[in-house]
Amino acid sequence: MPPLKGGDVLLEARSVTAMVMPGVHPVPVIVLELEDGREFILYHVPLEIVRAINKLQSSEPGEMGDRESVFELMVDMRDLLSGLGERLEYVVIDEIDPQLSLYTAKAFFDLGGIGMKRRMIPSHAVFLALLFGKPIYVSKRLVDMQEEFEEMMGYGGELEE
Repeated sequence: MPPLKGGDVLLEARSVTAMVMPGVHPVPVIVLELEDGREFILYHVPLEIVRAINKLQSSEPGEMGDRESVFELMVDMRDLLSGLGERLEYVVIDEIDPQLSLYTAKAFFDLGGIGMKRRMIPSHAVFLALLFGKPIYVSKRLVDMQEEFEEMMGYGGELEE
């Protein structure tokens, strides 16, 4: 487990589901099922990421559309990106910009004994972690905040990723 930040507790994602939530205005989401049994949802993620995660998690060969995204290409060519995967240690979603309602993730890399942290779009960081089989952690504080917001609104919230 990564070191704790300022007393915050980090919860590990046990599974990840990417889908488009149905409705009048369909919303692409990533649902992280956490070790404490709760869910953390990233709303309004790029549809390309949803498609790539589903392709990655599918046991059947996916259909190639007319145009593939770079993320789908990365799924097919991950062996060529093995150096990146070897250096990636884990991903943490632990920050939110309250004015913009945007989450920030951090990807942690080991560059031969030198640590490097990169601030990333959460859906992209989650995709990288899934691509290379690395752990994903979410701040308990953010999970609590999301639950409070959803309870206050009386439905599933729609915070941007």
